[in-house]
Amino acid sequence: MPLTESTPLVQHESLGNGRPPAADDLAFLEESDPLSRSFSVVLGPREREDENSKLTAFETFVTFIKGNTGPGFLSIPFAFSLVGLVLGPPALTFVAGLCYYCMLLLLRCADHISIKTSKAAPTYGDVLQYAFKEKFGGTGQIGRRLVNGCIILTQFGFCSVYFGVISTNIKTVVDSYGARLALIDVKVYMILILTPIMMTTFIWNIKSLAWVSVGGTISILAGIAITIVYSCIHASFHDLSPLYFGNARNIPIFFGMAIYSFEGICWILPLKNEMREPRKFPLVLSWGMLCILLGQVFLGVVAYICFKEKTLGVITFSMGDTGVLGIIAIISVALCVYFTYPIMFYIPIEAMLPFFLDLLSTFLSPYSIHFWLRTTFVLVTCFLAIVIPHVDLFIALIGAFACTALALIFPPIAYLLLFKPTRWEKAFCYFILAFGMIGAVSGTFFASKDIVCALSGLPVGGSFPCKEP
Repeated sequence: MPLTESTPLVQHESLGNGRPPAADDLAFLEESDPLSRSFSVVLGPREREDENSKLTAFETFVTFIKGNTGPGFLSIPFAFSLVGLVLGPPALTFVAGLCYYCMLLLLRCADHISIKTSKAAPTYGDVLQYAFKEKFGGTGQIGRRLVNGCIILTQFGFCSVYFGVISTNIKTVVDSYGARLALIDVKVYMILILTPIMMTTFIWNIKSLAWVSVGGTISILAGIAITIVYSCIHASFHDLSPLYFGNARNIPIFFGMAIYSFEGICWILPLKNEMREPRKFPLVLSWGMLCILLGQVFLGVVAYICFKEKTLGVITFSMGDTGVLGIIAIISVALCVYFTYPIMFYIPIEAMLPFFLDLLSTFLSPYSIHFWLRTTFVLVTCFLAIVIPHVDLFIALIGAFACTALALIFPPIAYLLLFKPTRWEKAFCYFILAFGMIGAVSGTFFASKDIVCALSGLPVGGSFPCKEP
């Protein structure tokens, strides 16, 4: 059966025996998931107290788009430079298609759980926990912990990447004003921006963070628009043959960066739950993914053609000598990432806070625990960025190691555990699982290997182990 909203899920033959929800079905869904509450900050500054104040289809579309435009979007030109223009766009389209299909699987599973348990808004953690509980018995807590653990790793990874993006953009602007300034290491800028970034993480009010999200959205859209305009104006289409093909060895790195760029699967259930007409969400999701893919392919192609061998990990890193227009784009992206950092940081902190409150409440007040938890993890994300000052490789590592599980591995697992799919559906789910696992292992290995090579001062992209040229 096709994964659409045209057929009510309750009529699907694999929904079970039709019994009413039992008490043990509902027990583990009674408490609100802190990660689900945390994801509400992406919805913007809204009062969501009645149906009329919920998101329209267009507002949901815009929110989905803004949740998927960030450093990952701007890293696509470099991803294309790794594998070439012949393989890059179709490979990105293929990955986007798999991610979209997995999003539909997750929606099907959530609707299934909603029917069987009468819970209106199951979360991603609910989905995998219920799937494990139904198949293996017990409470299924391992499923929720796997999802939440990957979300926490992903969000902290994003935050570390953001340190690299902000500091490198600042260095790009400063370097354009003189050779002496170019001698300043990017790690110095990371230390300089530590305090300003830490100050934003002490905005504890969700509504205040939602307004911060608006600033980030405006900045990133301006940065992307300026980058596209500049690339279109200055792109030279003479002698493109060196751009057609890349190195096949770079495919795992490309995979990690591509998965990182489609970072929106964790947002889809909270977004659907905030819609005034949730039945329209699959259509909104389809158009949203299509627009994101087309934007990424267009930016990736024209920017790579424009900058050619000078294409760097995030495209604004290549724009230091492009004049006023380039400087505006760089500053816009840096401001976007600065505004987005506290939002990404808020999500894992709120998820971990109950654990640390239980652990340390005997020794510290709740305020002190909150303060030191935030301070410690800001320092951790900054430290990781300093240790791994290669944004492109860090993006590939986070994408392959954590994002792949959320985007390509958990949804088909949940679907196979909860439903009785047809032979072709089952085969396709197993294909996605195999593709995701191979991509995760190879992407993590090659990204880690390249990071070690780069830190050792050895060439990136060679054989293993690292060797002198």
